[in-house]
Amino acid sequence: MSSDYEINLSNRQTEYPVPQDLFEQAVQAVFSGEGYSRGEVGIAVVDNAEIHDCNVQFLQHDYPTDVITFPMEQSEDFLSGEIMLSAQYAAEEARQHGWKTEEEMTLYVVHGCLHLAGYDDHEDADRQEMRRLEKHYLSKLGIAYADQSSAASSPSQGAT
Repeated sequence: MSSDYEINLSNRQTEYPVPQDLFEQAVQAVFSGEGYSRGEVGIAVVDNAEIHDCNVQFLQHDYPTDVITFPMEQSEDFLSGEIMLSAQYAAEEARQHGWKTEEEMTLYVVHGCLHLAGYDDHEDADRQEMRRLEKHYLSKLGIAYADQSSAASSPSQGAT
């Protein structure tokens, strides 16, 4: 299956480097792995203040979070949406769990892509399936999964 993915990255923070190639590989791995040969995704990398504002505005949660997703279009072979992630939040989580900030941010991209593909993590069984898929896709990228990371322990991250 040939694939065509448009990935638009917007880095709106200056504290942490953004692994653009790794993000693109993550989107491609999840979209193709989930059966989408075409897709468009916008990824905004922000700080805690911006994701906090977004979390309040769209989810009525008055705190910063790791990642928020906004599904836009889904068809048999096409998927699109927006992913907002906090690099600052990722750095804090990565320090606690002993892995690199870029790996934590990539987990958030994988997590967001899974939300775009229709996965949810409101219920325990659904959360377990998302953890399994996160581990699967991160391993394809050469990243050893940290089970205790924030996307793995937080309730709903998606504006779905």
